Amino acid sequence: MSDITVVGLGAMGSALARTLIAAGRDVTVWNRSPEKMRPLVAAGAEGAATLGAAVSASPRTIVCIPDYQSTAGLFEQPDVGSALKGRTVIQLSTGTPREAAGGEAWFGAHGAAYLDGAILCWPGDIGTPKGLMLVAGPAAAFEASRADLQPLAGDLRYLGANIRAASTLDLAFLSRLTGIIFGSIHGAMVCEAEGVPVEAFTALLPAGDRSVPLTQTISAESFAHVSKGGATVDVAGSAVTRMRQQAKDAGINSELPDLLCNWVRRAQDAGYGSEETAAVIKALRSARDRGGRQEDR
Repeated sequence: MSDITVVGLGAMGSALARTLIAAGRDVTVWNRSPEKMRPLVAAGAEGAATLGAAVSASPRTIVCIPDYQSTAGLFEQPDVGSALKGRTVIQLSTGTPREAAGGEAWFGAHGAAYLDGAILCWPGDIGTPKGLMLVAGPAAAFEASRADLQPLAGDLRYLGANIRAASTLDLAFLSRLTGIIFGSIHGAMVCEAEGVPVEAFTALLPAGDRSVPLTQTISAESFAHVSKGGATVDVAGSAVTRMRQQAKDAGINSELPDLLCNWVRRAQDAGYGSEETAAVIKALRSARDRGGRQEDR
């Protein structure tokens, strides 16, 4: 039996698995696309033929796939559900607090302990002092998993038994970040409208600020290239959609995520979904050039 299984081998999942291997853990890996398993198997991991076999191989399983809906689709298969009893699942996918609570209930009904986590860093930060990971759930499950989680993040924070806590803070952090991103897009539009170079705006920003590469992208009109630390319009759309869903689930004001979803949708409708998030400005410019009000549809 291995120490831990990693399910989902995108950029982040692969970084988690490699870091665990380097830390001397016996790791089993599984991915829907088997070719993503091969480099990790070459590095020392054990590749599982099926998800059920992957879960059975270890007392703990880290799940790092795009969203909770994808997790549910995979784990609801009969052979997987039956392998969960007595094991711990550590969900590091992205979702809402309501989905985290649903995950705890579903995995609990199948006899598994459940921890819900959020990774607040880039794949390159995994295994370094910059790595930041939040984890919520039963204290006993966290303590039993600490030795596997600690190598992944120099800043590993246990938030207590409230299973909603990690996804809540992830969304709160995301709200701040999207405010910076979309506020900077509007700031660039202000400069363009008043004949002031966007480069002058960039020069005011602190070094390392997310708005620096974003506004540089706008200045250069290089939207096809995703800047370092950036994301595509489609990825930004997924993030602001989660923000809006949480607001609706909690019954709080949703005007900010509603607005951002509207902006992103316009960019997607214009065909900019695969471009850098800064490309949203092109859709907003179009509305300005037509002389019409930018109204919600």
